[in-house]
Amino acid sequence: MKSVTIAEFKRCLPVLLGEVAKGASIVVQKGRCRENVAILAPFSSGQGKARLLGILAMRGKPIFKDWQMSEDDFLASR
Repeated sequence: MKSVTIAEFKRCLPVLLGEVAKGASIVVQKGRCRENVAILAPFSSGQGKARLLGILAMRGKPIFKDWQMSEDDFLASR
């Protein structure tokens, strides 16, 4: 993973974007102590995967049978 300062990032943005398009990740740092502030990584279309619930996966599901609320109950719930 390559690290660059903000000034170098602004100066070489097209070149860095070309590297990211090829699969590299770049860390952007600021200040004299070179504090990490951002990571520039390639975008992958696989990030929209469905999440698993883990230990609660098979615990149950909500059931709404004959659930009704009158207008008066709704207004009184404020």
